Amino acid sequence: MRLASLTASKPVDVHGRLARMRAKGIAAILICAALTACAGERQFSGVETQGGASVNVFPEKYREEILAYQRSYLNDPTGIRSTGITRPALRKVGSVERYVVCVRFNAKAPSGGYAGVREHLAIFLAGKLDQMGPTREQCKDAAYEPFPELERLTR
Repeated sequence: MRLASLTASKPVDVHGRLARMRAKGIAAILICAALTACAGERQFSGVETQGGASVNVFPEKYREEILAYQRSYLNDPTGIRSTGITRPALRKVGSVERYVVCVRFNAKAPSGGYAGVREHLAIFLAGKLDQMGPTREQCKDAAYEPFPELERLTR
């Protein structure tokens, strides 16, 4: 009986099914592409990453952000000597312009002695500290002003 019912049913339209499956697949691809495009609008692209207004906002609290970073970065943030800092300025960093600040200080080495005066470049993105690291070239002619808050830093 089962065999008879299978042979008695309507013929299967294979070509119609394939066409519907293709249409559904194309629709799914288009939906994914649209969602990807929407998500991409939230990221910096084009002019912003090349130095547009939304990225190059003057870092109002640059001193506080540098202090917070050094407090967490340095092994021993106490007893820092020979400190200096520059005012934020737009400078070329790689192929883009960013607000940067030069910071100079002599911090304790892990052994407990002083490591010597070193210069660091702080790079700001959208008004916030983005990264900071040792430098020589970018800060070689910097006009430093005193940075006593860094000398008074505690854990």
